[in-house]
Amino acid sequence: MNVAFLLDADNLSSASDVDQIFSHFRRLGITVTVRRAYGGTEKLSGIKDVLQQHAMRSFVNQGKGTTDAALIIDAMDLLHHDALPGLVAIGSSDADFAPLAVRLREDGVRVLCFALRDKADTDALALVYDEVVYLDGGARAERPEPAPRPARKTPVAKKAVARAPAVKVAPAPKASASKVFATDDEFDDIMAAVPALLSGEPVPLNDVTKQLRDAKVLGRSAKSTTLLGRYAGDFRLTPERNPAYVQWIKRAGQ
Repeated sequence: MNVAFLLDADNLSSASDVDQIFSHFRRLGITVTVRRAYGGTEKLSGIKDVLQQHAMRSFVNQGKGTTDAALIIDAMDLLHHDALPGLVAIGSSDADFAPLAVRLREDGVRVLCFALRDKADTDALALVYDEVVYLDGGARAERPEPAPRPARKTPVAKKAVARAPAVKVAPAPKASASKVFATDDEFDDIMAAVPALLSGEPVPLNDVTKQLRDAKVLGRSAKSTTLLGRYAGDFRLTPERNPAYVQWIKRAGQ
């Protein structure tokens, strides 16, 4: 997966912030294809070494208050020239880029935000971005750790699964039905179709969905979030609202 990273250097002006952001991309296996920083001469000069280290292009503003406009105009130019990947990350705690985030999402672009919690309007950011990652110790919201499930593939579990078809005709709430039809074979099919999950690292949901469909594990009209939701004790979908990544939760004995 590729990402365009646009940094408001007047707002996030610490070299450690920039390093954290690129470390986040590396952990998720994301390639940064567009790397640009916008700000005043003083701010950009203060982080010039880290910008050079990460091969970021610097754009000096035209005076006080013009950094936001420069970033927004550049982003829209990239969009209209089909030079934006499907994921854009904006480095700023300001809610000033909310209209840009909304506009990009209208074009099918996922928009992330890197911010400092103590400088951010957290409620405003949560409304417009697909995901907000806080760099000052405030982790983004994720699903709570599910309770451990019994060990898989015991003879008792196999027999219980074999009798499961008799339950299909009985009416039941949707959530319960998911648990009834989840089987060890289906779990194994998921892991075989998406070997990247075996690393235990987050894998982009779009990639997982494509591989499941290619392997005929997931129907063309079925939702991967519904399939993976049957195994809440095995997979973590993040963020909780509008999931973008899937991670296998490794457990003892697996």
